Amino acid sequence: MTTLWFIESTYLKSGDELAAVTPLHRAWLDQHYVSGVFLTSGRKVDGTGGVLLAQAESEEQLRDIFKEDPFVLNGCSEYRYTAFNPVKRGKAIELEGVPLVE
Repeated sequence: MTTLWFIESTYLKSGDELAAVTPLHRAWLDQHYVSGVFLTSGRKVDGTGGVLLAQAESEEQLRDIFKEDPFVLNGCSEYRYTAFNPVKRGKAIELEGVPLVE
């Protein structure tokens, strides 16, 4: 069964402090897009943090990955992890074993 994770961040810093670390954070994100763990991410419209959709075996796996996030290492963000098992999908996303609705 496929397990996806909705990961929500809350910014602990703002302005120049956050902006200074953002390029490092984005490079870190790219590593995990390439590995296939991260599916999509972005800032919340209200600017208070971000959201990320990931595919991982366990919360422990994600916590190990996020320990290396420059936002975590620099005290810029904290994360909350929510697991779910998808039962349907649209054609915009490929998930093995999850039925496509057309």
